Amino acid sequence: MKQILFAGIAIYMLSLAACTKKGRVSMNAMRPAEITVPAEIQNIVLLDRSLLDENKKLGILEGILTGELPEEDKAAVQRALSRLNSTMQSTPRFTATIASERLPGNSLTSAFPEQIAWSTIEGLCRKYKAQGVLAIEIFDTDFIITNGKRVTKKTVGEGDNKREIDVDEWYAKGVANLTMGIRFYDFANKTIIDEQFYKRTNTWESASGSRAEAIAKLIGKGDASSNLSADIGEMYASRIAPMPVRVHRPFYRRNKKSPAIAVGTRMADVNRWSDALEVWKEGIATADPKRAGFLTYNVAIAYEVLGDLDNALKYAQDAYILYNDREAQNYVQTLRNRKRDEERLKGQQ
Repeated sequence: MKQILFAGIAIYMLSLAACTKKGRVSMNAMRPAEITVPAEIQNIVLLDRSLLDENKKLGILEGILTGELPEEDKAAVQRALSRLNSTMQSTPRFTATIASERLPGNSLTSAFPEQIAWSTIEGLCRKYKAQGVLAIEIFDTDFIITNGKRVTKKTVGEGDNKREIDVDEWYAKGVANLTMGIRFYDFANKTIIDEQFYKRTNTWESASGSRAEAIAKLIGKGDASSNLSADIGEMYASRIAPMPVRVHRPFYRRNKKSPAIAVGTRMADVNRWSDALEVWKEGIATADPKRAGFLTYNVAIAYEVLGDLDNALKYAQDAYILYNDREAQNYVQTLRNRKRDEERLKGQQ
């Protein structure tokens, strides 16, 4: 009896799944920057200020003793600036230029060095036709390698003779730690817009049949530092500049009791969203409450795709309030958040 009842429930659930099918639409949007940079700053100089001062010979000596090669760190800083530059090319807010100069100032600590003289900032801005300077002023890395032997499983044989056996495996593990400090100078107003201090750690691992091979296959310190540096560069670009993003929204593609849903979906599939919107709207009046909720929700989605966030929010609210559509409840908050983002973006153009 229990098996019959379970089978009946399963068939009922499958019929519900077949009755309503959901899809997903993707659209372009802009994510606002974390901070708002003054509008007069349109072009930025990206500067490497990680060169050690002459009076920091001890730091250089220490780096050599621990395997930290200054050229590796220089390359990692350039990788951060390059990723920052390439990421900002996807936003209309700024243009950026990487300075050929490399200035001293790196403190190798969590404390920022004395700020760059405004006369120097002025010279850089005039040379590169910029209004601001973004400088990497703290940069330090280390890379620790450990290795050892462990027992792992290996499959041997074929067919009926296939089996797992224990084998010894050598592994090497590299842990990279990176410290970076970024300072943003506003030349016009003679102010520091932003100071950000980053600490990042990542672990890489390799394995082989011998200790030497495992260590040889492991990522090198220079590449590890460059990877972490690039990640920070991309992250900082999003901090100061609005960035394009793809947003994804679920919607109702079809329902057996409401042909209008599928008709509108086919129009949406060929990018006729205005027509889909009208078909879904017209279907609301003759639909039962549940299907009316689906259609009203889809109308909200269509309005968002067409860029009308006010009407999208209105119909999403109606779908939840009038028809208790649960998908719409979350969508209302999503649209409110997007409208807030749009307001912030107005001040970041």
